[in-house]
Parts: sequence; structure tokens; C-alpha cells
Amino acid sequence: MNNSTRREVLKLIGGLGLLPSTSVFAQDADRMALRIAMQDLRVELDPLHPRATALVSFRVLESIYDKLFAIDFQRDGQIRPMLAESIEALDSTTYRLSLRKGVRFHDGEELTAEDVAFTFGAERMLAKDSPGFGVGQISFPSMSAVRATGRHTVEFSTKAPDPVFVKRLTSYGAGIVSKSAYLKAATFDQWARAPIAAGPYRVVEAVENRYIRLEAHDGYWGGRPPLKGIEFRMVREPAARVAGLRAGDFDIITTLAPDQFDILAADNRLDVVGGDTMSFRTLVYDSTTNEVLRDPRIRRAMNLAIDRQTIVNSIWRKRISVPPSHQHPAYGALYNPDRPIPRYNPEEAKRLLAEAGYNGAAIPFKTVGNYYTAELIETQAIAAMWRAVGLNVDIQMKENWAQVEDRLGRGVNNSSDGTYYPDPTASFVSRWGSQSNFQRGRYWRNDRFNVLETTLLTAQDPAQRRAAYQEMLDIFDEIDPPGTVLHSLGEFFGKRANIKWAPTPTGLMDFRPGAINA
Repeated sequence: MNNSTRREVLKLIGGLGLLPSTSVFAQDADRMALRIAMQDLRVELDPLHPRATALVSFRVLESIYDKLFAIDFQRDGQIRPMLAESIEALDSTTYRLSLRKGVRFHDGEELTAEDVAFTFGAERMLAKDSPGFGVGQISFPSMSAVRATGRHTVEFSTKAPDPVFVKRLTSYGAGIVSKSAYLKAATFDQWARAPIAAGPYRVVEAVENRYIRLEAHDGYWGGRPPLKGIEFRMVREPAARVAGLRAGDFDIITTLAPDQFDILAADNRLDVVGGDTMSFRTLVYDSTTNEVLRDPRIRRAMNLAIDRQTIVNSIWRKRISVPPSHQHPAYGALYNPDRPIPRYNPEEAKRLLAEAGYNGAAIPFKTVGNYYTAELIETQAIAAMWRAVGLNVDIQMKENWAQVEDRLGRGVNNSSDGTYYPDPTASFVSRWGSQSNFQRGRYWRNDRFNVLETTLLTAQDPAQRRAAYQEMLDIFDEIDPPGTVLHSLGEFFGKRANIKWAPTPTGLMDFRPGAINA
């Protein structure tokens, strides 16, 4: 890297234009407290907590934490400054960041470089015995060190060149925490239930299986938050969320099923928003502990037996899409538009089952039934398609995710791969790669896949990254499938019509200044 490049602030920051800094509600003394019904809640509110790595958590954490940079989806997905004002590449593995001055945490203390260094540092994330190490290795696999070099300057070092390092700073696990508040907590779990961060809303109370309450952080650097507060309530049953919205008990409900669209559309007080996201709805196969699924021919047959387009057309009323494998056009040069959507060929599926000598052994399909939109009806439809080619599928209803992921009797389960910045490292690697919970949880392993992963993670040449990524997709789709993509993760929300708001393309909920008008 030449000297001029070293001194140049990265161009992908889009000219370092600021995110909105003033609220349209600046003169409004009567801000509303928003009530949101969700299918599940996780009261561990630190993004590095293992229980917080789920979409339902990310939706809550978005209001609590600010990151160094953000993806600005209102401006063509550009990376924009948030808590950092600029970033400079000193060489291929070292970055210097200048922080925004005057940012206040929820407790009124100033955010400094020491807080940023601590957020990503050894005590919290980088050391193997730190509480956030597992999640940190997924979100920041290349990071080797971070240090404060001044009150408002920080340097990051990576173990190898990382072509998406700045994008990683926009993703989950990157929310900045108060070092002093963190160190006052007796345990990590205690901290995680009442964290101190620098986002637009602060935590008031979190009660397991009931609600999480936030209130406005009026010292927020980005302007006065538009809401007085937010209450996230856990309402597992989709019908109960709809009934509560219609009765006026809730202002927004998540995970709206397609068969509920007409009910809300008929009520002029209500709206449906959302649709396709950058994320993926997937199935997971356990090819390690399940003897039947150890044979890749069985897993190939299962993939071939799923008619994804019929699922999208019938269950989803054509309002979402089936992507060409685990990829999205936002990936730019890495995206292959000529890759077909996963094949549907039940006759080939039958041939593979016969070739594998499948003897009718039962394959458990564990599900909670109401976590994902239309989860139960999709589970039933997929099981019927598998049975049609001769697979003996046993749908098992479970009360919670701990029961679904219990290694005893594991086979197939529903899943999703959240994509929170536009690159396959955001979800493909983090969900299926060598450091993922999937491989570390001993569902599946493929050595060639993991070798290619290194190229995707470190190569600076987009052509090299694309070649590695596409070969990884060949393994994922055809050679040794660890699961499959069903369709895009469709996320629909019901809301009161007088609330002007929509989810981000990632399916998250942003309630910062300028993002909601109520």
C-alpha cells in the first residue's frame, strides 16, 4: 500500500456524510411510548452474549447500541460514520479511527477511545477466556488487537488483510459499551441485562418471557429520540399479536404471517409493511450425530425434493423470492446472477435415496412452530414433499430453542441467516463457516469449504474472493449440503396506519431520529 493510500480516508465511507443529527420531533413534548409485540425476547442485551445472536435480539439491540459505522439504507447502502468520524488504512492490517467528540453514554459519561478499545479488547472479546470470545470470533475473526492512541483516536490491527473490515464494524457485536459501567457489574449476565451504551434508548427493565422496556436517551448525539420509550412484549402466538394490534394494545407487531395480510388490509386503521430482506430462511441438517444424514446423497435428495417456488407462490402469495443460492445482488462483484435457484427434481431425489440404500429410518424435524413467519405451515409442507419421495420425516414440536438444538435426537431444524452488511462474510461464513456455531456445534464439517473460507476472508482481489465463494456455494448446494436456502427471509410487520415507519432491508427496527414519524 503506497503512502498516499495509507493517508487516504477510505472512499467507501461515502464522503463521510453524517447520519441525520436532528429529530423532526425536536419541538414535540408529547412523544409516544411505542408498544411492540414480538414472538420471542432475549433479556441478555449484550450483543456478544451467546443468547443474543438471534433476529429477535438484534431488533431490540438496534435501539440500545450505536456502532462506529452504519449501513445507510436510505442512501444506497453506503457506509456512514456513526460514533467514528473517519477511518484511515495505515497499511493492509492496521486502521486508525477518529471518534466523534461529545458522545454521551446512557449514564451521562463521555464515550472515549478507552471505551472503544475495551469493547473489542481482551477482557471482553479477544481473549479466549473472555465472555464474548465465541461471538467475537464469528463477527471479527481477523481482529488481533485494538488500542487507544489518544482520547478520541483508536487503532485496530488484524491478523491478516480483511477486505470487509470496515463493514464488520457495522454489524452485530460492534455496539460500543461503557468500560466503567461494564467493570462495575458483578457478572457478565448481570451486565447483559442492564447494559450502558450510547444508542438512542436506554434499558429500564428486562423481564424474562414478558417484556423489555427502554426509554429515550435525551443526551443522544444524533438528536432527540422521536419516541418517549419502547416496550417490547413477548406474545408467542401470531393470532394473539394480530388481535392485540386490532384491539389497540400494540402499535407494531412482528413476524406477520401471509394469511393475516387480508385481516389487516381490511382495517383502514392498520398497515402491513416489509417484504424481502437481504437475509435467508434456511434449513439445517445434522450430518454428524444423525446417522441417516451422514450420507450426503440423502441430504442432496432432501434438497431436490423441496419445491421452493410453490412454497413462495402459495404460502407467501409471491411477496418474497427464491434467491440463486446463498447470495444477494448487494454483494456486487461476488454475486453470480447465472447461478440457478436450488433445483427441484423429485425423481432425481428418489434415485439418490435408492442409491444411498435409504431404508425408511425416521428423520426428526424439530420446530417451535411459531418463531419464524409461517414456520409451522412451511414445516408441514416441506415434510409432505419429503414424504412424497419416500423419506420418513417425524415432525417434533418443541417448546423452545434449547430443545430444538439439543444434540439428542437432532436431525433437521428451521433456521435463518441474517445478513447485516452486504457481503457473504456477513451471513454465509458467520452462519456456516469454521468458527460458526453450526460447525462448532458439530452439525457438519467440510475441510475444502473451510480452506476456501480463508480466501474469502483475506483475499484483496475481488476475483479471487468470487471464485472461492462460488466454489463454497457448489459445496453448499450440491456436493456436501449442510442445509439449504428455502427463500429470502420474508419479514412483515403490522402497524397502526398513522405511524410512518418501515423496517430496514435487513429486517431490523430502527427508531432513531428521522426513521419514524408517529
